Order: sequence, then structure tokens, then C-alpha cells
Amino acid sequence: MSYCPSCLTEYVEGTTKCEDCGAQLAPGSPPQTESAGSPDSKLVTVRVFTGATALMDIDVAKKVLQEQGIPSLLLGEFSAEVLPVLDVPLLVREEDAEHAARILRDYFDTEAASPAE
Repeated sequence: MSYCPSCLTEYVEGTTKCEDCGAQLAPGSPPQTESAGSPDSKLVTVRVFTGATALMDIDVAKKVLQEQGIPSLLLGEFSAEVLPVLDVPLLVREEDAEHAARILRDYFDTEAASPAE
């Protein structure tokens, strides 16, 4: 097993670079950090992504939240890779939910509401 030291994504043996950011992979499993899936955290859905662009939107959302120090977890990640039109929820810790929802709303909904030139 190997992982990306930037994204903390795990990869199968033989992969050498992160598919998301291009970083050289490190051997082993990612270090344990306080994450969205820690045992003491209750997870809640912060936003549901759908349609053909769901995977791309989720990737952007996770990176936007990560930049703000908010860990997130993608529920149904593997099935979403096969069928990207499914409803795919993005989860965060309950204590981060309001802040995360505001960040994602400002990022995604503000762009869509911009007037056309």
C-alpha cells in the first residue's frame, strides 16, 4: 500500500504518483490524524452532489474544505466512480457542519448565481 502525503489518499501497489495532485506517493498507510471518521465524531451530510459533474464537484468541495481545516468524508465513493449520476453525500463532523455548509454554499452557489456578461 502507498499513499499521497498531501491528499492522504491510499493507492494500490505499483502506483507512484497521486492522481489528484501529482505528488510522489509514500510507502505504507496514511498517518492517523483527527479526521471526519474519528470514533468520537458524529458525521452529518453537509451537501449532496448529483449528476455527471458530481465527482469533479466533490473533489473541489473536499479540497476547499481541507484548505479551511475541515476534514470531510465521501460516502459511497467507490460506487460513485462507477455511476457518477448517483446522489453522493459529503460528510463532515457535526461540529463543522454549519461552517462547512456556509463555505460550500458561498463557493458553489455564488458562482452559479453570477450574472452572465
